[in-house]
Amino acid sequence: MSPRQRAGKAVPATAAAVAVVLAGWFNLTTAGLRLQVVCCWLAVAVFASSMSYFAFRASRQMDPSDQQRRFWSALAIAAAVFGIGEWAQVVTAIVSPLSLPALTGTGPVRTTALGVGCLGLTLVVLSYPIPHRSTRERVCYLLDLATVVIAAATYGVYWSVTSASDQQSIMADDLATVIAGPVVAIMTAFTVGRLYLSKVAPFSWPLGVLGPFAAIVEAMARALGPNLVSAGHPGVIFSMTVLSHALLMTAAWAQYRSGGGSKRRRDDSRKRSFSMLPYGALWLTFTLLVVSLVLKDSSPCTWTAVAGLAAITGVVVARQLISFVSNEELLVERDALAARLHTMAFTDNLTGLANRAQFLDRLDDALGDRDAQVGVLLIDLDDFKPVNDTHGHAAGDAVLVQSAERLRGCVGPDDVVARLGGDEFAVLLARCGADDLAAVADRVVQALDQPCPLASGAEARVRASVGGAVPLDGSRDPLALLHTADQAMYQAKCAGKGAFRLAAA
Repeated sequence: MSPRQRAGKAVPATAAAVAVVLAGWFNLTTAGLRLQVVCCWLAVAVFASSMSYFAFRASRQMDPSDQQRRFWSALAIAAAVFGIGEWAQVVTAIVSPLSLPALTGTGPVRTTALGVGCLGLTLVVLSYPIPHRSTRERVCYLLDLATVVIAAATYGVYWSVTSASDQQSIMADDLATVIAGPVVAIMTAFTVGRLYLSKVAPFSWPLGVLGPFAAIVEAMARALGPNLVSAGHPGVIFSMTVLSHALLMTAAWAQYRSGGGSKRRRDDSRKRSFSMLPYGALWLTFTLLVVSLVLKDSSPCTWTAVAGLAAITGVVVARQLISFVSNEELLVERDALAARLHTMAFTDNLTGLANRAQFLDRLDDALGDRDAQVGVLLIDLDDFKPVNDTHGHAAGDAVLVQSAERLRGCVGPDDVVARLGGDEFAVLLARCGADDLAAVADRVVQALDQPCPLASGAEARVRASVGGAVPLDGSRDPLALLHTADQAMYQAKCAGKGAFRLAAA
């Protein structure tokens, strides 16, 4: 292993060691709080700057036209913006280490940088191309995002109102930053997580898993900040903030070490649009309402939960309405596909007649009624091969189509005309005796004896040998009836073609 490789692998180990050591120091003692504040934000600033560096290096390893490079360039810029906010927070910690913005990380510059960076990254994620995603699926995606934002805002407002009730020194501006921070961070976590689950994400699992987790940890640190400070546990805030940034830097480093690009690819052409996420947000907000009713009765906290629950319910209902429309369209598509498959399975593609499978089914059904009189004609075109040899297969197809149309004209609406294959046709006659069968066969012979005009201007002439059969003596076997009609057709061919012979089965 080269020195460079060893140095590279030392990055996550160093980040973990720093996070663990600082967390132990922050939580085991409150002595030297001023120094702890400065060290916390100094470590966070270094992690944010390192994340920007590794994200930039990862983007340089990708093709300039690759969408993955666009994402990682945007992430590098977002991390640089985060870094500006963190270094400004270091200045705040040095100047006023015991102020609420310094203790909770809610300084105005840091909050602005966090919002700008997260919103920019969220827009890049939302615009990342996902194959086969329709406009309706994009709307559902945005509605899912809205449920997360509303739920995060509800919890942020709830905690902020609780903090304001318990600690009167918190100003309105501080409350706004406490609310906005978790909302933006959780929104970013959701968009990154959903993109990772789409299986076309421009990043590998470290960012797809560690990124959302780190954003949630950061959101919790900001939301719980005032309560933790008032309870005398600022070290918990410091530990959570350092941990989240160490994880983000490690994720960017892992992408850089892997060569930049992601090997994840979508393994299915479409992804099911249904998601349990709206119901999860609804359940969490409802739980908050129940807890508030138990603990706070009709306080502003309760009305905060009620407003959040009402808003999420509206979004979930809108999403379900869209899903219902999608489901209805899917049912229509399914029925159309089923009809198309049925047509392909039971219809001859060239002539539009019934094929062998449908003819046998219809014949079996007709013979199942022992009181019904049925007859079968088996028709073979004579001299059809010379048409193909002389005029080509397109002309042969034209003759088959014209022959099918003439056969339809020889029978009634309740009768079945089928093409069994090649130049062989069959007719199933309902309510037909032997005399009726012979009359129809004569019409068939005369109709098919007429010349067929071709597209070239020439004419093709074929004749038909027809064999007929009717079931006798209680025989209701469809294959036996067809076999008998086939033998009769062979007799007609032997008699000189263009003729009809009737047999009994």
